[in-house]
Amino acid sequence: MNKTLYIYTLLGVALSVSLATSFQSRLTNVPPYATWIAGWSIVTWAIYAWDKRTSELGRLLRGWRVPEPTLHLLALMGGFPGAWVARSMFRHKINVKQHPLILTILVASTILHILLLVRMIVGPPLELWPPSSWLT
Repeated sequence: MNKTLYIYTLLGVALSVSLATSFQSRLTNVPPYATWIAGWSIVTWAIYAWDKRTSELGRLLRGWRVPEPTLHLLALMGGFPGAWVARSMFRHKINVKQHPLILTILVASTILHILLLVRMIVGPPLELWPPSSWLT
């Protein structure tokens, strides 16, 4: 794999986690899930904006484009609102024929996080272990 994949993935994950934890430490009455989604969304939006800008500059920053797996990971980890907003704002990665996985990942992560949120609000507390308890 190329080094930009590692650089942007580590940068995006580190910034998202630090932003989410700083939100949580300051906003103690807000649920941790909301701060998690907010932190990941802000960073995902910023990385989409960076990728759009580097694509517009063309040759000057060609090696600094953000790899698509990094965009997918950020959306799956909770940055799907930021990705939706960035796609519509910058009209970036909206050609479904060239980027079919982007839309699929965004829709799947949105559904996954909505189901998780409904489970957290309506259902019993979510137990992470054993895995057999995930669906009960």
